[in-house]
Amino acid sequence: MDTIQIKGSYKRVNQFLKGGGQLLENIIDNKIVVSYYDYLKLINNKENTISSKLRFICLLEQYLISKSKTFKTFNKEDIYDYFNVCSNLSWNLTTRDRNKFDIKTFLNWAYQNKLTKISGDMILPKIVWHKNTNIRTYYTKEEIIKMLNAIDIRTKQGKEDYLVLSLICYLGLRISDVVNLKLSNINFNENKISIIQYKTDNLLTLPLIDKVKYPLLDYLKNVRPKCDLDYVFITLKKPYRQHIELKTHNYKVKNYLIKANIDINGRKHGFHSLRHSFSTLLLKENTSLYSISTILGHQDIKTTMTYLDIDTSKLKELALEVPNVK
Repeated sequence: MDTIQIKGSYKRVNQFLKGGGQLLENIIDNKIVVSYYDYLKLINNKENTISSKLRFICLLEQYLISKSKTFKTFNKEDIYDYFNVCSNLSWNLTTRDRNKFDIKTFLNWAYQNKLTKISGDMILPKIVWHKNTNIRTYYTKEEIIKMLNAIDIRTKQGKEDYLVLSLICYLGLRISDVVNLKLSNINFNENKISIIQYKTDNLLTLPLIDKVKYPLLDYLKNVRPKCDLDYVFITLKKPYRQHIELKTHNYKVKNYLIKANIDINGRKHGFHSLRHSFSTLLLKENTSLYSISTILGHQDIKTTMTYLDIDTSKLKELALEVPNVK
């Protein structure tokens, strides 16, 4: 749509995060969002999380300007119209939901600080996240195997892709932790992987099972260039550096699912869908809720309950008594 220039907004946010300056066109709106940016930093939001939130706010302001409105003068219908315009963009379900959630959170903060006359709760009284919908996609064990088997591991790219997806499918790692995985995190003698999770800053130790160990050894021996960098995933050409772009390779999951003739119609098909499939498979195998929470690296078992859409009636079946620590 001509009222929302996505690439331009991304560029503006990136420039702001790198060098400061004016983020939004309207000076008053800009002051509001800069204050919100300071707040997000204060509550320890990660840089990529802040960037995502600011991009949606930037898009909203862009739309309001096209309607000769600002954060001081908009009404509910303006926000509804904005969401309607966004629904025509080529965004997936997660991005659409994240847009609504982040805009709602921003407007709630602005209203609480008496910067706007309308709060996010007034516009969206309730947002139901991934409950009884197809948003939380689950792929069966057979489908996961078919997807992995569709990868051509005779090529260097195939070996890298296979390892990345195996770390998510078989260990449940977040893509951020896969990208930040280091050689020093891996203990081949004890068959363990120990990482400080990027999202929570908590230590997580997982078993280095054969389904991950052998693709890892194959990648290290036959793909990864020999250099002093500690990161497992590095670029294949000089100058070698951390392969941070892997975070954006969600499309590969879709490509391999399609290649494996797996129906993805109405189903999410990114890294997170594989992590959710991993946790759901654990649940179906009667793994305790406490164990699933530990493996996923959640700080609170309630997060795991929400993540798996578990109702409290199942707690007795899934609960595991916390072992005594000697």
